Amino acid sequence: MRLSVEGAASPELPLRLLNLLAQQGAVVEHAVLTLEEGGYRILLGIAPVAAERGALIVEKIRAMVLVGAAEVIG
Repeated sequence: MRLSVEGAASPELPLRLLNLLAQQGAVVEHAVLTLEEGGYRILLGIAPVAAERGALIVEKIRAMVLVGAAEVIG
């Protein structure tokens, strides 16, 4: 599963995001963090998870205060 996340320029955002994924048992295979125009753009590659688990992960990411947008890509 590949995710695109955009959010605040807070140094907490990447750590909170990775912590959430760890709590959900998701294995991060790669991550690209870019700070641009006052906000983060984070691209994540996550090892395959069940469809229900993936939907829950995206829902939880979207509910994070520092996140402006999150979507599954590809």
